[in-house]
Amino acid sequence: MSANETGDVVAMPNGTTKYRRGLETRNRVIALTKSLISEHGYSEVTLDQISAQVGVAKSSLLWHFGSKEMLLAEAAISLFQEIELALRPDDLEGRPLAERVDEIFDRVADYFTRNPETKGVVMALLFSANTPQSVREHIREGWNGHVRVLVEALGTPERPLSPDAARLLVAIFHGAYCHWYANGRTQPIGDYLHPARDLFLNWISAENASRR
Repeated sequence: MSANETGDVVAMPNGTTKYRRGLETRNRVIALTKSLISEHGYSEVTLDQISAQVGVAKSSLLWHFGSKEMLLAEAAISLFQEIELALRPDDLEGRPLAERVDEIFDRVADYFTRNPETKGVVMALLFSANTPQSVREHIREGWNGHVRVLVEALGTPERPLSPDAARLLVAIFHGAYCHWYANGRTQPIGDYLHPARDLFLNWISAENASRR
């Protein structure tokens, strides 16, 4: 850091470069970790394995994440962020709730089709008996934020979707994903999502009719 003529503190270019490289390394480590968990399972992934494949010293991994467990938690939470970006909730603003739900289902189907392993990483961490409680808590914090994003995407200023309804919708997504994955992904995931979407849209239609 240095000071300019007005006395303001400014970042030197080399500091900016170092920060950018650190962020790039962190993102690269998380991406590789997600891939390894998906391929081998939570209990089989080690810091040595991550270090060797990403080309980063184990001491550097610990400096970035603190522990293997928190690295795995960050990998899981980043999946929520990926899904949120894929859903692009901001561009749904102003559209009727039924249209938002319909569009969200389409985007979820597209995301799962392009990234069939990602939900498995989160489930492996949550359901494995070897996952430390601290990791589960960290994932749950990310989960609650994920639900809030869905509430904002699906709600309207006049009648927001309740958190309970949003959690139900998320459960539908996960249930469809599990069914699709367990059956070998031989059919489009939309075949599993569409009946649930119809039920949800019918419920919205009935709710709207009851308010008239």
